[in-house]
Amino acid sequence: MTTPVSPVRSAVPGAGAAPDSRGAAALPASQRPAAIAAGRAFGVNLFLGALGLASALFVLTRLFESWRVTSRPGSHVITIFGSRVSYPAANTGAIVVTVLGGLGLLMAAAAAWQLARELLANRTFRRALAARSPVSLHGEWLIEDDRPQAFCAGLLRPRVYLSTGALALLDEPELAAVLAHERHHVRSRDPLRLACGRMLAGGLFFIPAMRRLIQRQQALAEISADEAAVLTGGGDRSALASAMLSFSRASGVGARGIDPGRVDHLLGERVTWRFPVLLCLAAAGAFSVLVALVVLAAHAAAGSATLAPPFLSSQPCIAVLAMIPAAAGVAGLAYARRHRRSQVVASAYVPVPEVARLDISDAP
Repeated sequence: MTTPVSPVRSAVPGAGAAPDSRGAAALPASQRPAAIAAGRAFGVNLFLGALGLASALFVLTRLFESWRVTSRPGSHVITIFGSRVSYPAANTGAIVVTVLGGLGLLMAAAAAWQLARELLANRTFRRALAARSPVSLHGEWLIEDDRPQAFCAGLLRPRVYLSTGALALLDEPELAAVLAHERHHVRSRDPLRLACGRMLAGGLFFIPAMRRLIQRQQALAEISADEAAVLTGGGDRSALASAMLSFSRASGVGARGIDPGRVDHLLGERVTWRFPVLLCLAAAGAFSVLVALVVLAAHAAAGSATLAPPFLSSQPCIAVLAMIPAAAGVAGLAYARRHRRSQVVASAYVPVPEVARLDISDAP
């Protein structure tokens, strides 16, 4: 692993010393339009997601306040084939709150599911990287791989990874541009930002525009990293453009092409991004109506239910306690299955997945 040290040392400004932590971020905002647009897109996504999840939490709170649940068999009982079965009873207000609470529960569950997917994918990929025994070189991490790759990975502690194939492919100016690109992702914590955006968009699954907003945020993150690389190189776009073409050619036939937006930016076109006023107003209005309906319905809502499931109304506590080990067993089997799958993925190293990939040659 001593061969690639020389090109890295010559390509990194001030090799052997700590790189500048500010980089292009210290320049005026007028020179960083893409970075400003990416930050605003993330802010809009964060605002809408937080507003939606807060509304869901409020609805769920009202749902629990509207119902009275006991462990004893309820007063509403019917007899089926000689067995006494209790059933819940509710007025119109409680039914409305329950329906809206179901929507809130779906939102919270979808966001939690997406969060679990992001965390699992990040852990699986980090284990796959660790299996490659990366070597630290001046703040970056070098992995043994003939495929040219350069990416930023890690949610809480993002790092720049570079393959030996990239070192063999790029010359010194191109390598410096690639490292400046990926360092910007580290400073901006783009993997974490995009993961949070996907989680919030997952919770707001009924708003298709949220997906498009995430895609735009992802594109702006790549363009802002290109912008930082150009500014770090003194405004010279040729090194970054050459590196992108080298990566694209080395990827072979069938690989995803370079994002047209990044090409336009390198050609000198100014980045523009329209604030989604209509989306924000529509989402805020929808959540306001949801909260208002729950508040009005909760005043008159009255419902009662029992924990006793059908045909077990006489012994509800036993039935509920029996569900606990069953649920624990199912959760344990699911975890063991995922653990085996993650080991298989780690043993067979694959290219960087979308959740952690911010590749300069193939923007996700």
